[in-house]
Amino acid sequence: MSVINQMLQDLDRRSAMAGGEAPYVAHHLKVVDPGHKGREWFWRLVAALLLAALAWVGWVAYQLQPRTLATERAFRAADQARSGPIVAVVQEVKPAPQESKAPEPTATFKLASSVEAPPIEPKPEPKPAKAKAVKPVKGTVSKREITKTAGDVADAHFRRAAQFLNQGRVSEAEAQLALALKADAAHVPARQAYVALLLELRRVADARDLLREAAVAVNPAHAPFTLALARIHAEQQDYAGALGVIDSAGTAAQGAEFQSLRAVVLQRLGRHAEAAAAYQQALRSGPQHAATWMGLAISLEALGHRAEAAQAYRRALGAGALAGEAKEYAEARVKALD
Repeated sequence: MSVINQMLQDLDRRSAMAGGEAPYVAHHLKVVDPGHKGREWFWRLVAALLLAALAWVGWVAYQLQPRTLATERAFRAADQARSGPIVAVVQEVKPAPQESKAPEPTATFKLASSVEAPPIEPKPEPKPAKAKAVKPVKGTVSKREITKTAGDVADAHFRRAAQFLNQGRVSEAEAQLALALKADAAHVPARQAYVALLLELRRVADARDLLREAAVAVNPAHAPFTLALARIHAEQQDYAGALGVIDSAGTAAQGAEFQSLRAVVLQRLGRHAEAAAAYQQALRSGPQHAATWMGLAISLEALGHRAEAAQAYRRALGAGALAGEAKEYAEARVKALD
């Protein structure tokens, strides 16, 4: 019995100890709020919606900002409408002998892939006189000897240069062209062929020097040389230099080609009022090319003349010569301006 009583007493003590510790353990436990997790996701959703709203407001503000109408895309479209770079170069040599009168400027200057020699008829040898030939005396000149002019010497070098070019002997052809200009600096076919050859070889600086020499000193009345020099300046983005060359051309600068190039240069300088006037002058004095209408439309739009610009874009599209990015740009501007 004493053992049983001892065991019962031990059980009572253990129960008393467990009952005393229970409140202590329960005091350190925290009740989890079942709604806490739901409130966290709610505030996350609110923050995401606020960020989306701020992004939308920023996008709307960006779209409402004013933009420059004559953008780089417009310039690229205008350049493409001209179907080539601003500068093209001197035309291929035509099969015609040298003339004293300067030929009319051609519609397009292009990089010559070859230079053909103009068929120059050989000068007939003078028939010998029926009289008894005079025996030449030592130290005197024979009566049959013909004095060659500078033009004759230049013609001979030019013919040899053309032959070398046809044979693919470029360096020898260049040497003959240089000799031709040395003999007669005003020899137009030789200078024209030399410039075309230098441009074909990508020696733009040398070609520019030859053109500048002709346009300023040797033959300033030859409009194609002046126009080609201005185009090279424009291609090298020397718009001030190109404008100076054009303005120095005198009455020739009133032609359609000069005015069209002058309009392009003024447009790149941001002088849209003057550019629009030059484009209109080019349209009045020459063919109404799609590229000219395209350039006029860009400058008119930059000046805020929306109706006139839309009409000019339509005229450019109506010419039927626009393609690619130029056509897409003109169509988009017509829709935006209507």
